[in-house]
Amino acid sequence: MATKKVTKKKVTKKAKNIQSVQTLREGFKKASKLNPLPYFRYGNVSVSDVSNEKFPELVQITNGPAKYRHLMGKKYVNPTFAMVAIDEAQAFSLIDKGGNSVLKEMDAAGIVPLNIDMI
Repeated sequence: MATKKVTKKKVTKKAKNIQSVQTLREGFKKASKLNPLPYFRYGNVSVSDVSNEKFPELVQITNGPAKYRHLMGKKYVNPTFAMVAIDEAQAFSLIDKGGNSVLKEMDAAGIVPLNIDMI
């Protein structure tokens, strides 16, 4: 009788999800399907971590409402400057809405402003 030689196969396990290890800074959430970078939310706007060797605290405004589209894609040296820019945009938005409401109230009262551009 002839005997067969038994060979053992080596089993190699593959990692299911291989992702680059990126340390999360304090206050940042993990990346998601909608936002592939670590991020935090401030005033209904997403601020993502895009740090590099030269600028370790660099952030970028990535998502938000359409009224803040002029901020989308802008990079800031640290999160504090990004928060100031978001606060400034929100303040200008509120001031603009306030001016429009004053015009509506004056129109309802029967007062016509002399120069609409001044208000």
